[in-house]
Amino acid sequence: MLINGIQSQHIDAMDRGLAYGDGLFSTIKVQYGEMQLWDYHLQRLQLGASKLFFPEIDWQQLSDEVKTVAKTLLDTKQSVLKVIITRGSGGRGYSTKGCESPLRIISTGTFPDFYEQWQKQGIDLVLCDSTLSSNSMLAGLKTLNRLEQVLIKKELESKGAVEGIVCDSNGFVIEACTANLFILLHGVWQTPNLEQSGVAGVQRRNIIERAKQANIEIKVTNIHIEQLLDAKAICLSNALMGIVPAKQCQDRVFDSSALNHCKALQLLIAIGSKIE
Repeated sequence: MLINGIQSQHIDAMDRGLAYGDGLFSTIKVQYGEMQLWDYHLQRLQLGASKLFFPEIDWQQLSDEVKTVAKTLLDTKQSVLKVIITRGSGGRGYSTKGCESPLRIISTGTFPDFYEQWQKQGIDLVLCDSTLSSNSMLAGLKTLNRLEQVLIKKELESKGAVEGIVCDSNGFVIEACTANLFILLHGVWQTPNLEQSGVAGVQRRNIIERAKQANIEIKVTNIHIEQLLDAKAICLSNALMGIVPAKQCQDRVFDSSALNHCKALQLLIAIGSKIE
């Protein structure tokens, strides 16, 4: 683990990432030492730092550190690399005055071995009772404050489910606990509007851009529960899992054609994949 470029596992107890969740993170798939979609991860971190009014960050330094750590994974087929940026320490209370040195944390982990099975066979989804709050200031960002996801995961565990669909406080379908969402409705792929809630995943962006290049329409729109349950196919995506089809959502069981539609999206990003 690197903390501000130094091998360490210790941070200041007064760090604002710990005190207030005042920071950002991104989780990156690494294949034989090469980071997948790093440019997208970096751009989202940069956008988040700008929206949170972080002090100036040396992005080239961060990128160099991340690539150095990734190279230690050259002999591993698939690994996970996580980047955390906090506002650092300084001052007292909510004011950011005196916080001039953001903290960089880079760590690695093992790749979840069940994702390949999920991609091939699909998973069952439930509808969550938990809801996501609406906040246009933070929508789309991947901040360190993931308490909503912690509670959603607790609900999923209580239901014996691996993933579930979550709505916002207005009743619009937003995402899964750990993934973005795509549905095939009336022959058109759709993904929820994330202007008020949710995380704008880098794989979601990749899918949308690859589809555009292939002249496949993906509509970004508000989605209601009724539309979700009427969909011809449902799939989830994130930077690690790629694209995972839904076998079932609540009582709705999807047939083989639904899996084939999702496999077409899987093929799309496989063909168009790039290592950055």
